[in-house]
Amino acid sequence: MLSNNTEFKKLLLLHGKDRRKRTMELELSNSPNLISSIENKIDVEEKTIESARNELSLLEAKSNSLENEIDSISDQVSRLKNKQLEVKKNEEYQALINEISCTQKQQSSLEDEQLQILIKLDDARETLKIAQDKISNKVKHLQNEKSQLSDRIDDLKNEISKLDLEIIDSIKDVDNSLLASYEQTKKIVSRPPYIAPLKEQKCTGCNLRVSNDVVSSVLVEQKLTQCDQCGRIVYCER
Repeated sequence: MLSNNTEFKKLLLLHGKDRRKRTMELELSNSPNLISSIENKIDVEEKTIESARNELSLLEAKSNSLENEIDSISDQVSRLKNKQLEVKKNEEYQALINEISCTQKQQSSLEDEQLQILIKLDDARETLKIAQDKISNKVKHLQNEKSQLSDRIDDLKNEISKLDLEIIDSIKDVDNSLLASYEQTKKIVSRPPYIAPLKEQKCTGCNLRVSNDVVSSVLVEQKLTQCDQCGRIVYCER
């Protein structure tokens, strides 16, 4: 059986290392996208807090503006009342009463508006506090995830470098004719596995049924054989 052949076992060992390297390279190539995705999530969370801060700042500014306006109107009312004490004519006195009344109504309206703003301010402060507590934990988790991913990238680079050296050593051990067939298969097949066992007369690499000639070549002739569907090297495990 080909799977028991010492030289073929060496080829299977090389193939295993090639597959591990391919898997790690794919993971490494996907890592920048994953980091970018995490950074985008962090940015969204931080913008959420910034939005809550901006809303609070706008409400505070509005409240301060109303406070100044109310103080100004209050001063105006005081001046009008003082002026009342100075006028002699009834018409002027009545005109001042009307003006004071209108001004006080304006002041009352602004005070009602300020009260609503103060209620919104309390809600905005509470919202910001909740957002900061919740989002800061989420951002911390995301930053930790990003840090772990960065460490994983370093580990992958180191593992791939070590595996490259192991692959070089394994190539030296493989029979030249087997190696040539294997390298040719890697050029034909777009993705691993490049060597696949047969199961129930199907290539486990492409999951398609192989011809009787392929089965005969593997079982009877026990020679290096390729799947007539996908081009992978096939063998029987027992």
